[in-house]
Amino acid sequence: MSTNLAGFHTSNPVFTASGCAAAGQELAAFFDVSAIGGMVTKSVTLQPRSGRPTPRMAETPSGMLNSIGLQGPGIDAFLEHDLPWLAARGARAVVSIAGSSVEDYVALARKVRGQPGLAMLEVNISCPNVADRGTVFACDPRAAARVIRAVREQAHPGVPIFAKLSPDVTDIVAVASAVVAAGADGVSMINTLLGLVIDTDTLRPALAGITGGLSGPAIRPVAVRCVWQVHQAMPEVPILGMGGIRTGLDALEFVLAG
Repeated sequence: MSTNLAGFHTSNPVFTASGCAAAGQELAAFFDVSAIGGMVTKSVTLQPRSGRPTPRMAETPSGMLNSIGLQGPGIDAFLEHDLPWLAARGARAVVSIAGSSVEDYVALARKVRGQPGLAMLEVNISCPNVADRGTVFACDPRAAARVIRAVREQAHPGVPIFAKLSPDVTDIVAVASAVVAAGADGVSMINTLLGLVIDTDTLRPALAGITGGLSGPAIRPVAVRCVWQVHQAMPEVPILGMGGIRTGLDALEFVLAG
């Protein structure tokens, strides 16, 4: 089941989803992290982030909302501790980067360029653009393209770049087309859907940050639909599919969709 994603060769098509296991150390107690196709890291930001206030998680039917806020140590600590840990174990590291401005993404791409152990770069563009009143990059094809173009100019030419897309758009094909035209080698989809849970005991939102990202089995049909739409429009573009996958048959749906 070897897989080739835009020149990135792996022994199998199974990857972790960004955010589910930080930089992989939590999983090492359960299996060899080098045995899967790729270890996608939690999205790394330029500076350390403490994240959003608690409570940050709320259970929903067939899923959950999270409002973590990209908590993390920042890129310098990641490059000092986490990426070397993955490289030492032979894991194929897919580093996910996130920023609040094009300049953030440029700086991140420069810092990871040439780092040992980096197999692929995932650009999480489902982040608010502070230069445009907080509009999410992934919800605007032009803004998404600007980020990817800037990252492509700074990243090592031999490292594939995948843009992580948001399902919270009316036309995901338009966004996918824009990022591919800007230099993305493929797309990752989907990120979480924006949701809100009200605690009917307190009569207030269950999350301190009010809204959060919906994940879990509930979003799988949306993810499969997005994969199918993009594959139908651009069958030559590699897609890393995710969203609500629990079983091999769940994964097969994504394979059949594209």
